[in-house]
Amino acid sequence: MDIDKLNELYDRTHITEVLYRYATGVDTKDWDLFRSCFTDPVNADFTSTGVPAPRTFALDTWVRVVQKTLAPFRVTQHYNSNVTIAINGDEATAVVYLKARHLPADDPEGRKFWDVGGYYTDHLVRTPDGWKIAAVKFTQTWTEGQAQP
Repeated sequence: MDIDKLNELYDRTHITEVLYRYATGVDTKDWDLFRSCFTDPVNADFTSTGVPAPRTFALDTWVRVVQKTLAPFRVTQHYNSNVTIAINGDEATAVVYLKARHLPADDPEGRKFWDVGGYYTDHLVRTPDGWKIAAVKFTQTWTEGQAQP
């Protein structure tokens, strides 16, 4: 195997790890882990969920936005799959399927839930600290259950 192919496999592995750390950071509320996945600033497009427009956030603000968004939920579990990655030098695009379950804090028995499905299209860049997400776009394709206010 040639060195270029090994480098590509190395990059794909590290990009995939960033995508999984993102979900793990959210679900465990490990905000340092979550933060480690993104550049500063980060572009976020969640317009498919009803957010009015894409925005660019300072990283600290982005972390607070996600914390506040998930605060009503006692537990979340984000499943990522079907990862496809296209690498072009020090930039990459990753498409990642998502199914996320959200259990509200006021339902300790877990009988209410809000499920969300769709996919992320992430733009990543190689930094001195490794691959990071510079732009995240979530395309929601379905929901089930009741979202929290």
